Amino acid sequence: MSVKDFVQQRRDDFIALRRDFHMYPEPAWLEYRSAAKVAEKLIALGYDVALGAEVLDLDSRMGLPSEDVMKAAMARAMDEGADPELVEKMGYGKTAIVATMKFSDDGPVVAFRADMDSNDVIESKASNHIPAKNGFRSRHEKAMHACGHDTHMTMGLGLAEYIATHKDGLKGTIKLIFQPAEEGVRGAKAMVEAGVVDDVDLMFGMHIGFNEQLSNCFACSDHGFLATTKLDAVFHGYSAHAG
Repeated sequence: MSVKDFVQQRRDDFIALRRDFHMYPEPAWLEYRSAAKVAEKLIALGYDVALGAEVLDLDSRMGLPSEDVMKAAMARAMDEGADPELVEKMGYGKTAIVATMKFSDDGPVVAFRADMDSNDVIESKASNHIPAKNGFRSRHEKAMHACGHDTHMTMGLGLAEYIATHKDGLKGTIKLIFQPAEEGVRGAKAMVEAGVVDDVDLMFGMHIGFNEQLSNCFACSDHGFLATTKLDAVFHGYSAHAG
C-alpha cells in the first residue's frame, strides 16, 4: 500500500487522534498524558521503546517546572486517562521517548523527531474557531497547541504505524524520537547529551506550516533552519532600579 493510500484509509482515525492531543495540551516537561499515549501506541506496534531517564541526561534538562507543578500535572494526566505506570516512569520532567525498529544490519539509521509540548496561550472560544465549533478546544486553560505539536505527534504515530505494517520491505534502522520541551529551546539538549542520536545517519525534524505556496509540499534543509542556542545567565551584584 502506498503512503497516500494508507493515510487516506486511516484519515478519520488520525484526525480523531490529533483532536484528542489538541484537547489536552501540556506545557514543557509536563507532557505526561501526551507522552503516555504516544508510548502506549508505540509499544503496541512492536517498537523497542525507551522512556524517561533511559533517553535523557537528567542534569542537562533546562527550565524545569517546580516539583509541585510537576506532581499536579502527573495527577491530572492520570485523571485524564494516562497509564499510571507510564506516567510514573516519565514523571518529574522525564517526558522523552525513543522508539526503535531494526530491519537489517545493512542500511542507515534514520531518525524522525516530533515534539510534544504546548504553548502558554489561551485558546479562542469564538464560535467561528474550528476547535471551539467542533468540540475539541483545549480543556486546559492557558495552554494550547498553537504551534502544531498535536499534529507532529499524530504524524509520528502515523509514520510508526506505516513502518510497522510495512517492515518486510525495509532495511537499516528507524528511530522515532518524541521530544519534550521544544518551546523555549529546552528539551533537545538533554536527549542529545544522553546519546540518542549518536548513531543516526540521517535525521528529519518534522514541522508543519510556514506558509508554503504549494499543497502537499515537503521542504527540507540541513543548514541550521531556525536553529537557536539557549544560555542561562546569572548576574551577581546589588539590586537597583531598572536592573
